[in-house]
Amino acid sequence: MSKIWNESMTKRCKEISEQMIALKPYEGSPDGLNRMKNLVISLFSEKGFEIEEIKNTEAEYRPVLIAKFDSKHETTIGFFGHYDVEPVDPITWSTDPWDLTEVDGRWQGRGVADNVVPLVQRILLSLEMAKHANLVFVLQGEEEIASPFAMKIYPTLNLPPIDLWFEETGYFYRNGNHRIMALNINHKLENVFSAIKELNLNENRDTKIRNRPMNKAFGNQGCPCLVHLLKDIPYIALGPNDDHSKIHGDDESMNPDLLDISARQILKAVEVFSQ
Repeated sequence: MSKIWNESMTKRCKEISEQMIALKPYEGSPDGLNRMKNLVISLFSEKGFEIEEIKNTEAEYRPVLIAKFDSKHETTIGFFGHYDVEPVDPITWSTDPWDLTEVDGRWQGRGVADNVVPLVQRILLSLEMAKHANLVFVLQGEEEIASPFAMKIYPTLNLPPIDLWFEETGYFYRNGNHRIMALNINHKLENVFSAIKELNLNENRDTKIRNRPMNKAFGNQGCPCLVHLLKDIPYIALGPNDDHSKIHGDDESMNPDLLDISARQILKAVEVFSQ
């Protein structure tokens, strides 16, 4: 593994992800969502982030969270994301969906790919990223129910100017090759592509660039981030998911072996874009 991501970070990522999934943070479990919100706040606070909690008076257990780390850089990087997960029918799963389980080398559990592990990885990487840019995380707790509060509140958010938005995660192909989804491509993002291609080539991975956003369960117009926050700002989707992840499906999973290369891609993107 690299100096950026090592076995102890993988272990810590798994421990936090296990804790999150066990909370059952879906809409039918308000207490689980509330405890998930509190855990996310505590993780960001431990890293020194300033946290703003925007209350949802109709559902106080799932506020919008804004986590900011001002490291006095010229560049500010924003991250979309959510802390809720899809509900499950446990009868159709081969394992307990609320118990992160290793199956054939993969981590399996509800939300493991959408969006628990990608979010945890970014929190663990945050202080490394903050060496190059200011960071802003915008997280909601209702993505899986079409984001009703976020759709209303995101147009009113008082955010610093964002230079690059990161999607909640990204994808690898089934064969291990990498696809980058991007929008509003400028010369800085082109430089990011070149740097990531070099990383991938060193591991014999091909790289495909797709000029489109990541697919959304409720369509692009149902995503408050794409509708209200993105505008003409450069956008990139990077993360450890792959085409085996089965988002929203039974036996949702992710490959922990992709955490290392994913971490290096994310950090390289922040570093290069901020130059």
